[in-house]
Amino acid sequence: MTRDQVIDLLTVITAGDRRSVGQADVILWSECVGDLEFTDARDAVVAHFRESTSWLTPAHVRARVAEVRRLRLAAVPDPLPPVDPDSVGAYQASRRILRAAIAGPTCEVRQLGMGVGHGE
Repeated sequence: MTRDQVIDLLTVITAGDRRSVGQADVILWSECVGDLEFTDARDAVVAHFRESTSWLTPAHVRARVAEVRRLRLAAVPDPLPPVDPDSVGAYQASRRILRAAIAGPTCEVRQLGMGVGHGE
């Protein structure tokens, strides 16, 4: 996530709980959730505010994103990479790339109802 996306995420959070946000918040949230995809993080924030009245923390966002990624992976059989399975290193690298693509927010599984927070 870019710094601007973290600011956008904090804007959504602020709308949900009326917290005040400053530079320190941007820095902290960037460190805590900056490695996540913006769409997944935003969806996690919306889902949190739909279901909870507790104060939202980066840990809540990370947990919800991890859960949706787990659901995306569970919805799709483990793909067979297009490499020689006898080449263990190439097979494992290809499998990691394919699983990351499946778990990511742009995967077609999202369109099948595995997204977080939009009633999908």
